[in-house]
Amino acid sequence: MLETIGIDTAAHDVYRALLLHPSWTLKDISQDTGLTDDEIRSALDRLAQLSLLHEAADHQFVPVSPDVALSPLLLRKEAELDERRARLSQERAALAALTSEYAACATGRTDSGVERIEGVEAVRVRLMELAHRAHSEVLTFVPGGALSAAALQAGRPLDEQHLTRGVRMRTVYLDSVRNDSATVEYATWLASVGGETRTAPTLPMRMILCDHEAAVIPIDADDSKKGALLIRYASMVRALEELFDLVWESARPLGATQQDVSESAPTDREAALLRMLAAGLTDEGIARKMGVSLRTVRRNTADLQRRLGVQSRFQAGAEAVRRGWM
Repeated sequence: MLETIGIDTAAHDVYRALLLHPSWTLKDISQDTGLTDDEIRSALDRLAQLSLLHEAADHQFVPVSPDVALSPLLLRKEAELDERRARLSQERAALAALTSEYAACATGRTDSGVERIEGVEAVRVRLMELAHRAHSEVLTFVPGGALSAAALQAGRPLDEQHLTRGVRMRTVYLDSVRNDSATVEYATWLASVGGETRTAPTLPMRMILCDHEAAVIPIDADDSKKGALLIRYASMVRALEELFDLVWESARPLGATQQDVSESAPTDREAALLRMLAAGLTDEGIARKMGVSLRTVRRNTADLQRRLGVQSRFQAGAEAVRRGWM
């Protein structure tokens, strides 16, 4: 405890020795405390700096009462602390005023229900603000394939802060990220600290929901660089939460293996592929939706046709309907 006022064990031992034996020499103190001459001299210098020792004319050191020696030091520190507290109070007041001005200006730019955010950097800033204020739940769709290892690593401190505050985090990636070791490692870490991660064959769009109060979706689902919409209308946020829940229920926890399926039922990936083929999406569109390469889409389509025992996509659709897959 004495270290808080700058007195280490050696200085305390020397001070106590001189209190009990004012006439002791360095040799006497060394024999009593086991300290070397250099350690004793260093302790004497420190005690003198703290005004706990007064050097007499005969090179003897006279101990000074700690109350007399250290009270001025503590009073100076208290004054410095009071000054820092006053400055902190002023800074908090300035922050509150600036935050109020920011909120007023932001409200003036929108109809308070939907805000159009232009540009990638502006979107990132708004997402950072929402994440900072989150207090109950953050739900996320992450289409477009795996994130870089650097991006995942950079997001860990914020994720950990959320979970430490009791914020529930649920994220859905595309099934394609199961082949990315960095994403799998991140999901394993996230689960260890309380987060939840699942994957689905396809996702409708990129989306982030915060605290049942705000939703961020892209202006153009196919081009996130065009910006985003920040939605606060309760009914719209609720509808998007229901969409998330529907996808979440059918998604698989990352790390779980695909269950064996019988010949009479399609896998999740096959069912999603059939739906997109039936909707008339091109191979390029399917690849973008599933976060995989064009080559992978064509291979999966060929595998599906072989499984159904057909030669064309049209026949695949007809056979899937016949089997009750669609």
